[in-house]
Amino acid sequence: MRFIRLLAATLLAAFALPLLAQAVPEAHHVRVECTVLRLNINDYSLRHQIRLQVTLSAPTQDDFSGVDLALLSITNPAGATLTLPPRDVRIQPRQFKAAHANLVFKAIEDSQAPFPQEPSNVPAGFFSTTGPYTLDLTVRGELYSGQVSFGEPLGLTITQDGQPVSRFCLAAEKPLVVTTSPAGFGPVYYKRQDMTNFFFQLASMEQALASKDYHPQLESPRYLFQVRIGDADGGPAQLLDPARYIDGYQPFLIRSEQTSTPLAFQPEEYEAGQAVIIDFTRYDTLPADTVFVTASEHFSCQTEIQDRVVYALHVEAPPTEAELGQLPPAADDSE
Repeated sequence: MRFIRLLAATLLAAFALPLLAQAVPEAHHVRVECTVLRLNINDYSLRHQIRLQVTLSAPTQDDFSGVDLALLSITNPAGATLTLPPRDVRIQPRQFKAAHANLVFKAIEDSQAPFPQEPSNVPAGFFSTTGPYTLDLTVRGELYSGQVSFGEPLGLTITQDGQPVSRFCLAAEKPLVVTTSPAGFGPVYYKRQDMTNFFFQLASMEQALASKDYHPQLESPRYLFQVRIGDADGGPAQLLDPARYIDGYQPFLIRSEQTSTPLAFQPEEYEAGQAVIIDFTRYDTLPADTVFVTASEHFSCQTEIQDRVVYALHVEAPPTEAELGQLPPAADDSE
């Protein structure tokens, strides 16, 4: 369980990040960025989350009176409705031509609640189906409505000697085999996209040169696939050489057209006392301004559907001769 908590702390920082923020076009504008996430950890904990980041712009911060009273109502396919206030409200004074207010809403259901920092805040079973879920956001008297669904679940299987691993543990002396569903996927990244990251900029430049299209390209779906190995007691985990699991890998570039599984990793690539973390995510970015509707003219929105599977596994040393001697004798089946 301690191992799962360590992983949970790492993941919180990852999926709590909002979608890549876009500049708000003008004053008196509302932008909604919606992330719909299903997160499966070790086939032990299943987390569903709908997150809205709402950015309002206005000539001055005085125009944000009552913004903290905003509400988000979510209705599931069974007709049950819950209403949530914003988890966070931040107002930024006027800079250049506009002031901004940022609101964050989260609806979370976790089957095993391994995230003490962000426990479930919806009734058990509320997110029991794929959807659709109706979202009604009310901000300063304006209504913004839309429908979202969770994505098709990804598959990730880890086996040793043809058997699925158990107890979140790997045997240090045995190779492991990673199989995904879908078996082939792309475009695929082994690091998350970060517009400030130099290597991501290089990857984008190479893509633009190859396609002769110098406009930013929207890739949907796109995938993240990475294998990290590190100290099981919570130390930093390092990326395994991407050439081991990314087809067409090019040094210093984080993107490839595709890759495929199954993949076999040998015992010399990890050792007892380490953790092997395998992260597999699909991002489906819906067309801009297509999910939410409102009577307001000054509005924009973006929605991203994420399905993520993470395996975090502790590498165990093989039993010693003394330990083997303490095991009960095998049953005699000769009769």
